[in-house]
Amino acid sequence: MFREIKKELGKGPTTVDEIARKLGVSKERVKDALRLMVEMEIIEEMPPHSCPTKSSITCSFCPLKNKCGVADYRTYGLKEKPNKQS
Repeated sequence: MFREIKKELGKGPTTVDEIARKLGVSKERVKDALRLMVEMEIIEEMPPHSCPTKSSITCSFCPLKNKCGVADYRTYGLKEKPNKQS
């Protein structure tokens, strides 16, 4: 399931609900997997997302529009790999 979650996160912002729906699993299972992936340093928890203005035209297309600015809402992103220097 980690691979599928990484694929979804690679597409951009999404929600636990959306990942659970796409993978056909419970939200609790997705939350557990995300927690493990953070502990394993595969992904990282991102700072709370908040748009400068909620009236922006781009906000209407954002998958997080209903969660924007909610304090207990968590978002995750793929952890960047360090650059290899030769």
